Amino acid sequence: MAGEARGFQKVANKGDLKEGGLLGVEVEGNKIVLALVEGKVYAMDAVCSHEGGPLEEGELMGHDLKCPWHYALFDVRSGKVSDATVWATDQKSYPVQVDQSTGDILVNLGGGAATTSTA
Repeated sequence: MAGEARGFQKVANKGDLKEGGLLGVEVEGNKIVLALVEGKVYAMDAVCSHEGGPLEEGELMGHDLKCPWHYALFDVRSGKVSDATVWATDQKSYPVQVDQSTGDILVNLGGGAATTSTA
């Protein structure tokens, strides 16, 4: 796929992810959490910046992901921590593409601003 040449890697298929749901995946040893909100797939680090909570086990409320351990809130679109969560720092977010013909979800760990694609 053309996207893979730019650093995008297949991590899942859209059939693995339900609307309003979370999915934990591992890419090159990095734990990533995928979220599907309003038809768009987002990706960010899955280990909470506070004390390492597993964000894939958290609760998704709109675009806000709540850590299951100490309830830190993160915006899945950007990885930004909520202003009300003073005990955690921003999560790294990653660009996402969805191959419309296969449903493959591709994530680029190489950096750049997070972008999303409709699932």
